[in-house]
Amino acid sequence: MDQTKPQDAAPAGGANAAPASGWRWGPFTLRVPFLHLKFVPSQFIQGVVVASGTSLIMAPVMIGYFGLSFEESLALLLLVNTVLCASFLLFGEPFAPGMLTPAFPLVLTFIVSGYPEGAVRFQVMTALSLSLAAIALLFSLSGLSRRLMSALPVALKAGIIFGAAISALDRVFVKDISLFQNHPISATTALLVALLFTFSAPMQALRAKHKWLDSLSSLGLLPGFVAAAVVGALVGEIQFEMRWGLFLPPVAETLAKVSPLSIGWPPLSMYLEVLPLAFVAYVILFGDFVTGSEMIRSAQPARQDDPIDTNFERSQIAVALRNAVSAVIAPLFPYQGILWTGVHAVIIQTWRGGRQKMVDLHSGIGSYYGFGLPLIYLCWPWISLIKPIMAIALMLTLALTAFACIMVAAPLVKKPLEMVCALVIGYMLAMFDVWTALAAAVFLLIFINGNLPSRRKTADSAEHSSEHRQEQPSQVAAAGD
Repeated sequence: MDQTKPQDAAPAGGANAAPASGWRWGPFTLRVPFLHLKFVPSQFIQGVVVASGTSLIMAPVMIGYFGLSFEESLALLLLVNTVLCASFLLFGEPFAPGMLTPAFPLVLTFIVSGYPEGAVRFQVMTALSLSLAAIALLFSLSGLSRRLMSALPVALKAGIIFGAAISALDRVFVKDISLFQNHPISATTALLVALLFTFSAPMQALRAKHKWLDSLSSLGLLPGFVAAAVVGALVGEIQFEMRWGLFLPPVAETLAKVSPLSIGWPPLSMYLEVLPLAFVAYVILFGDFVTGSEMIRSAQPARQDDPIDTNFERSQIAVALRNAVSAVIAPLFPYQGILWTGVHAVIIQTWRGGRQKMVDLHSGIGSYYGFGLPLIYLCWPWISLIKPIMAIALMLTLALTAFACIMVAAPLVKKPLEMVCALVIGYMLAMFDVWTALAAAVFLLIFINGNLPSRRKTADSAEHSSEHRQEQPSQVAAAGD
């Protein structure tokens, strides 16, 4: 491996501009904590609180639908999060990795309604993980994803991002509305505080005048999370039952119940059964990459000292390799995503504030993910504190995901007709099966918006093509690399 070195010449706009160092291996860059990655306290604190709290929401799912005990569920979460966090260090992709959140309810319904409880349900998740890895690897190595990225109409790209927002809002305010009904004060407090400290324009103005407020706002999700815990305890909506000591996860017992090395590999027929759902997950994966790239692109002018390289082909290979490993030791399919949108939005907001807030984007992401070692899952006191408010952590993540996606998607669309098409496509993706949504998108884009291949050379199409190249410079340029 060759260690990359800072460029001699700084990009325009940054006197101290230099890409984060690391060891190159193939198309990837390995970064070692404290050597190539700096410690960012605000992001580390958020990661300890929010990431562990949100992950624990999967424990009841593992207990209720997959037959694991609470301790075995924690062990599985420790394994899958270790793979997820360590993959950022190993591959160096500039995204906060996370769950395929929109795919989660689809996957859960598919598995629970079609397969009996026990080992077979973990075999299904292994088959889903390996199928998605194979699809991503095939599209990357064949170059098909490059053509898809360069040919993507603006209305479709915005529609995919709108779809993620609508799906997140539907989960928070419709399907999981019981959270607000059971915790009306604490949940509302968490949401309002998180939105104010993360996205509020008046708050941004006050941050420039008050250093203490600026430091507090840089914590992103954390103020809302803490506010929910304090208010919930005061009004009696949340009760804490403390347990002390170290948690020793039953890793061996858990692997015996979940790993294909113990329970057997999925039969070929199972791979065929899950293939359509794996394609659905790939569409979501593609949308998440677009969303994450757009967030970076929108903030890049403020951080010309830290140029970020995004490349969908490279990211797909990284996700495929990570998911293949996870399929063997921790087949928890919802964790197969490329992006945790809410967390990525918070990190990008801090990164946008300059080097004094975050020296570089990779250091911010690495700090949030505990530099690849989620040791917090070994601490019973912390588990006891997080357990009562883990549902609120997930709600906050989904709500900020929706808000961030709308902020990213809206500026992409320049014409009223394109906006209508994008909104309808987003609604279809969120509320209908993906094939129905894609069929509707093709109809809208071709017969309503007029995105015909034969018209690509017209002045109007050339304008959109130029806009798209400006919006996705690294992805389009990747074809010539």
